[in-house]
Amino acid sequence: MIIYVSNMSTKMPIQEGDLVLFLYRGKKEFKKVVKRVRKGEYFHTHVGTVSYDDIIGLEWGSLIRTSIGGEVLVLKPTLSDLMEQIPRRTQIIYPKDAAFMVIKAGVLPGSLVVEGGTGSGSLTLCLSSAVGESGLVVSYETNKDFLKLASRNLKRFGVKNVILKNKDIREIEEKEVDAIFLDIGNPWDVFEQAYRALKPGGALCSFVPSYEQMRRTVLSGRESGFGAAEVYEVLLREYEVDERRTRPKPWMIGHTGFIVLMRKVVDVNL
Repeated sequence: MIIYVSNMSTKMPIQEGDLVLFLYRGKKEFKKVVKRVRKGEYFHTHVGTVSYDDIIGLEWGSLIRTSIGGEVLVLKPTLSDLMEQIPRRTQIIYPKDAAFMVIKAGVLPGSLVVEGGTGSGSLTLCLSSAVGESGLVVSYETNKDFLKLASRNLKRFGVKNVILKNKDIREIEEKEVDAIFLDIGNPWDVFEQAYRALKPGGALCSFVPSYEQMRRTVLSGRESGFGAAEVYEVLLREYEVDERRTRPKPWMIGHTGFIVLMRKVVDVNL
């Protein structure tokens, strides 16, 4: 039996087929799980079971009681929630890095963006949201298994502005591209093709894990006609706040990779 406690109104209540973020207290931290709600199905947790039949029709932000009296908050998942919850076989680019990359590369609604290294589709999902319905993301991946998983993930989230290609990014076919994102071990092997595909001043953004790769990316980029190189590392620390104390949490998301951003330079003196 669900007891309706509180809500945060949005335009539409929860409907069958919606993706819902379930937030509930774990042993040490709050747990987040994204599920698609369908009639006749249930969500099972250590704090009790929730029937989707009882959730459908509630307002987003409702705090509900489980079968054993536990509490679960039902929220509309954010892009960050979807990226973190995406089924994966490889390490994903975290939202902290993806958001920074998208902003620094100047991706806007209507942009044409190319991605090298689809993986599970986490960054692809972020790029899809950034370019909007009027834009397009073309993502290249050589591993067929990764591409199948990414295709399922994007379909699950209703993404329609992404084209997946089972090709090497060095075979890039697009022209007048606004930005290219590379999540591969050898981004410098793509610089010649990326230079030809990008618009003048277009952004080339590479994500690499090591100092050696970062250095080679910058130096090779300069040799290939890219300039205005910027290198960043994004660190994320969360804090815990309660009645007794306010302090940093004992763990943080530290080094995940280096973000190397460069621009296509056109030498007018040549």
